[in-house]
Amino acid sequence: MQRFIYSSFSALILVAATLATATQAAEPLVNSATFNRMEFSFTAPFISSSGLLNNHHVIRVMVVGMALEDLRLSIPPQMTKFNQVRVTDSSGKAIPAKIAASKEQVAIVFDQPVQPGTTLSVEIDGIRTEQEEGNILLYGVTAKRVGLAGQIPIGTARIQVPSQG
Repeated sequence: MQRFIYSSFSALILVAATLATATQAAEPLVNSATFNRMEFSFTAPFISSSGLLNNHHVIRVMVVGMALEDLRLSIPPQMTKFNQVRVTDSSGKAIPAKIAASKEQVAIVFDQPVQPGTTLSVEIDGIRTEQEEGNILLYGVTAKRVGLAGQIPIGTARIQVPSQG
C-alpha cells in the first residue's frame, strides 16, 4: 500500500512537472523589440502634427489615398481674432489656393488638387483668444477629396496655449 502511495505521488509530480513545462512551452516568446515598433498603413488624409511655431498655430495634414480639392478648419470658439492663413508644402513652398476666413471657419480651395504624398502646413498668424493660458484649442479639420462629394473628416488638431509665466 505504501508503495502504491509513493508511486501515485511520483506520478502526480511527474504529471505536474510535464504540465508546467508544456504550459511554458505553449506561451509565445515575447521579444521586447516587437512592442517598440509600430507600423501604420494610412489610406486617407490625416493630421500628422499640430502645435505652435513662434507666435502662430501650425496644423500639418498628410495627403494620402486621393488628391484633395479643399481643406476646412473649424475655428475654436475661444479664438476672437487671427490675421492671416498660409498654406505651404513640406519644403515651405506656398500652395496656390483661395482662402476664405470667417469667425467660425477657414475654407482653403486649392487651385490644383493636392496630390497624395504631399504634407500640407496650414499656418495661422495673429491669434487672439479669450481663453486662459495653459488651456487647449481644438480645430476640427475636414477635406473634400477628388471624386467624392462632400467633406470628409480628417481629425481634430490640438494646440496647447502656452503659459506666460
